[in-house]
Amino acid sequence: MAVAQQAAVLRSSSPALADPHYPNTRKLTHTKRRQLILVRGIVWGIIGLIYAPLFLALVAILERLDAGPMSCVGAAAVAGAAGAALYGARELALVGTGVGVIVGLLLLTTASGLISFEVSILVAAGVATLLGLLLAVPQHCTRQVPGKVMAGLATGAACGAVLAVAEPLHPAALSPFALLAVLVSANGILYVAGVRWWILLSRRVGGTGGPCKLVASLALATLAGIASGSIWIMAGPLLGESAGLAVEVSSALYPDLQLAMFGGLFGGAVAGTLLEVFGFSWVHDI
Repeated sequence: MAVAQQAAVLRSSSPALADPHYPNTRKLTHTKRRQLILVRGIVWGIIGLIYAPLFLALVAILERLDAGPMSCVGAAAVAGAAGAALYGARELALVGTGVGVIVGLLLLTTASGLISFEVSILVAAGVATLLGLLLAVPQHCTRQVPGKVMAGLATGAACGAVLAVAEPLHPAALSPFALLAVLVSANGILYVAGVRWWILLSRRVGGTGGPCKLVASLALATLAGIASGSIWIMAGPLLGESAGLAVEVSSALYPDLQLAMFGGLFGGAVAGTLLEVFGFSWVHDI
C-alpha cells in the first residue's frame, strides 16, 4: 500500500529517527510525525469523498427496487467494499474503475436508446469479471484484496444495519453532512480494527489460488459496475436522458450531494487523522 510504504520510509529512512544521539532528533521526529498525520488525513478524506455520493446513489437505487430498510445495509456494504478496494489495492481499483468508465461511456454515447442503465452496469461488471479471471492483476493476492474487500463489506453492512435501526428512532431527520460524517468514520475505524481477522480468514479459506482470484474478479466487477453506473447517473441527464432509473437516481441524489460529500470528507479526514495520532499500528501493517 502506498501510504503504508510511505509511513515505513518516513519512520526508518532518517538516521535521526534511529539514533537517539543524533542532533535535532526530537525536531525531526515531530516533523515526520506531522507529515504522516497530514497524509493519513488527506487519504482518508478522499476515500470519504468517494464513499458519500456512492452511498447516496446506492440507497436511491435500492429504495426504488423496494429494498426497504435493507437499502442502507446494502448501500453501506457495497460502499465499504469499494472503499476498501480503493484504499488497499491500487491496481485492482484502477483496472476495475477504468473498465467501468470506458464501458459506461461507450454504451451511453452509442447505445443509450437500446439498453438501460441496469444493463450497462451488468455489461461493465461482466467485462471486468472476465478480465479478472483471464488476466493476472499485479500483486492482487499479495495485497490481500479478498480479505480487505470482505472486511469492507462486513463493516459497511454492520454500520448500515445500525443506521437502519437508529434512523427511524431519531425525532428529526439527520442532515446528510452528519449522517455521512458518522457513517464514514465509523466504517473506517471498524474496518481498520477488523481487517487483520478477515485477511487471516481469507488465507485459511482460499490462500492465494483460485478462490482469491475469484474474489478479486468479483471486486473488479463491483468497481466496474459502480463506475459505469456513476457515468450514467452523472452524465446521462446532460446527454438528453429524460427517463429511466438513472434519471430518477440523479434527481434524488443532487439535493443532498454537496452536504453529503463534505460530511464524507470530514468524517474520513478526522478518522484517519485520529488513527495516526494515536498510533494504531495495524493501519501501517496492512
